[in-house]
Amino acid sequence: MKINSKVLNIPPFISTSWDKIASLHMKGPTLAVVLSNGETILVPGLAPSTVELIFAAHANYLETEQSSPDMPSGNLFMQAFAGGEEGGDLPVRFGFSSLDGMGGALQHDPSQSEAPPLPDEVLSKIAAISKIVASDEAVRFPQAHPGCNCMHCQICRAISGETPSTIEVEPEVSVEELQFKDWEITQVGDKLYEVVNPLDRLEKYNVYLGDPVGCNCGRPGCEHILAVLKS
Repeated sequence: MKINSKVLNIPPFISTSWDKIASLHMKGPTLAVVLSNGETILVPGLAPSTVELIFAAHANYLETEQSSPDMPSGNLFMQAFAGGEEGGDLPVRFGFSSLDGMGGALQHDPSQSEAPPLPDEVLSKIAAISKIVASDEAVRFPQAHPGCNCMHCQICRAISGETPSTIEVEPEVSVEELQFKDWEITQVGDKLYEVVNPLDRLEKYNVYLGDPVGCNCGRPGCEHILAVLKS
């Protein structure tokens, strides 16, 4: 086993450098190591002191990478979120080694669809950094959800170059528009009505509301009689 500022080596479970690790967390007594590609490695049976050492090494790596002027492009997105006005750091910070890894680090959240816009400074940094990363690796850019303004979708739009004016939002449909007429009712005589199916005008019936009430379809209390009564 080797745990230092550069590598995490726990045979036979994992052996990799810290820049390939997105995050650490515990699942009960088991250590879960989330890689930058989204895969999770479970490492059971570690002593509490070893777990503390691993978390400390990872925290030290993140702090070192964040403060380093030579931070590799794979972790530049953390730098974008660490910046901003003095005292105005965002409540969420994370790092990942590629744009593909962003999907695992930041998920679409419909409950935050009306979230306030992220600072322009942060969005412009993300857009600029994404171009640097994309020039070095084949990247599948995530897509924003139409009409959603959660953090995930705002970042996706910044990466893809979308602006609010280019976002297409499907128009809302009123309840009245969703309701369509089942039958066309026309009075053709004294207490006599013609009932026509608007989708098939060859389907038509005559309803009489006199005594007795009836319809030429032959069924008592049919839908054609009810349609006339409701009209």
